[in-house]
Amino acid sequence: MLQRFLQNTAISAVAYGFAGVLGLLAVGLIARSYSLSVLGLIVLARAFLPGGFLSLLDFGFSETATQAIARGRVGDWRAASEKVSLLTVIAAVTGTISGIALWISSESLAAIFKVVPNEVEAFNSILEVTALVLPIAFLGLVTEGALKGFEEYGWLRLTEVATNVLYVASIYLAIWRGAPFELIAYSYLATTIIAKYLVLAVVVCRLALPTPLRFVAWGGASRRDILYRSWLMFNGRIVGVLQHTAAPLAIGILFSPAEVGTFDLITRLPRFLKAIMAPLYSAILPISARIEEASDSRRLQILGRNSLVFPGAIALPVLIVMALLSKQILYLWVGPQNAERWQWLALSLCVPATTILLGGGQAALMVRSDFLRYNTRLLYLQVLTQYLLIGMTLLWFQERAFIFGWAVSHILFVPVFAHYMLSEMDLRGSLFWRQLVRHAAVAAILAALVVACKYIHYPGNLAELVIFGALGCLAAWSLSFMIILTRDERLMLGRFVRIMTNR
Repeated sequence: MLQRFLQNTAISAVAYGFAGVLGLLAVGLIARSYSLSVLGLIVLARAFLPGGFLSLLDFGFSETATQAIARGRVGDWRAASEKVSLLTVIAAVTGTISGIALWISSESLAAIFKVVPNEVEAFNSILEVTALVLPIAFLGLVTEGALKGFEEYGWLRLTEVATNVLYVASIYLAIWRGAPFELIAYSYLATTIIAKYLVLAVVVCRLALPTPLRFVAWGGASRRDILYRSWLMFNGRIVGVLQHTAAPLAIGILFSPAEVGTFDLITRLPRFLKAIMAPLYSAILPISARIEEASDSRRLQILGRNSLVFPGAIALPVLIVMALLSKQILYLWVGPQNAERWQWLALSLCVPATTILLGGGQAALMVRSDFLRYNTRLLYLQVLTQYLLIGMTLLWFQERAFIFGWAVSHILFVPVFAHYMLSEMDLRGSLFWRQLVRHAAVAAILAALVVACKYIHYPGNLAELVIFGALGCLAAWSLSFMIILTRDERLMLGRFVRIMTNR
């Protein structure tokens, strides 16, 4: 089981990372070749997909399907069939109603977001095509969850990479041909939604055929469980929407699409890094479901401790290097006109840092309804703090106030979430503080090294930045190995590597 988990994690890391890099490249191309205003319009349109503002109506379709099938694989296929069937129906209805509502309100939304007259028709057209695609997008969430439950991450990541390659290629083609920007939005829907989910639906059907998983009528117990979990996930989605996807909509209402483009540009890299963690930690969910089913508290402790230590030891030092090079990253990615916003990029990198520290343990405990309920309450407090900070700084920072509130609220609540997560696993709270002190020591040494190296040679082009960053990452990992990991943890890391390479 450990080997399968590590292999799935590696597949997710490589494939999702590559797909995300293509997405970052797409943003740079749009910002350079069109404008920040066009980028803002595209961002606003995508907010009405399940990955954006409409994630509010994602009642945990993917996560609940994953848990149902993971438990079905250990024997309870009847319950799995009932739950997946009900989830499919709810997703289809939700997607259809959402599509109708978006189609009707497209003209009003253009006025609300202050779209300039010569772009109104194109923006309305994008929203109408998005409305037609919404039923496929919501059903696709159940499909993704089913694949994760079967632990078939190869197909999932392959389609993500392939469709993102097609999307970036379509952007190059549109720029080369001088095509209107709405064609970029259409190609995104055609590749990353329609093509992706049609392929995954075929794969899920082939995986389900040898099993007793079928579309069946659901009983009262399955209905109550799904509705209860959907309610809990809905509460969690409210928090997620307020934390992340509501910001572009609020900026569009308060300012204009140009400020939406600026906000998206600065937060795109941190959100990409944060999003990478989600598929990595999704590989934990089937494992934790089996552990919870077996009531194996010792294995849950091991999983939780390792999820706190190892991802942080590997990824946090790299984030520190990126923060120290944030000005050079912006300069080469989107041009010199945006490089002076590097302080905001460096600050926002604190958000994926918190995800790295806490994401694995929280994913492992998602199978516990009580934990999910209390964790959601803490998230509400964090969101309240976030919007208080935004309100206090809006006059000074304008759209950047949303970046400030987002990042600082995550920093303030890290100890709170860590304490509750560790106590739920019967682990000591001092484990978090020890890790934090060690990471601070690594950050201080890295900062001194990078600043000194910049005085010796300043990276002025992409090749130099890549070399500079690679050397910084090697130094970061060396410091992490020596300072953050204990002797026993180094031995365990060696064991993980042997498991990964064992055939």
